[in-house]
Amino acid sequence: MNDSNNSLNPWLLPVTLGASGVVGFLAGKLFGQRRISADQILKMIRDDFKREGEVTGSWINQHRIPYQRFAVKTEAYEGGVTRLEDNQPVDYQFIADAKTGSLLSLKRVERSLNN
Repeated sequence: MNDSNNSLNPWLLPVTLGASGVVGFLAGKLFGQRRISADQILKMIRDDFKREGEVTGSWINQHRIPYQRFAVKTEAYEGGVTRLEDNQPVDYQFIADAKTGSLLSLKRVERSLNN
């Protein structure tokens, strides 16, 4: 009888698992740290606001800022959008996650009576 099927190299399984672990780690480092550009995030947010009304202006700070909410730390972009509501301009400020583009904070900014 030939036992060639049972004579696998004893190092094959550990080496394969080790190599796949290294490849997974490197892939996580390469692809896990990608960020969405500030311009792409602003476009996504503008598009969301356009669904509910005319956008008359927007801005985004191109420099990421550290952001922490409770125990969660990330990098984020600050920006703003102005849209018409009842034919009046209404300003909103936002903070968006630099990796996902998700809104972390959104608040309506009250205009002073002089504007």
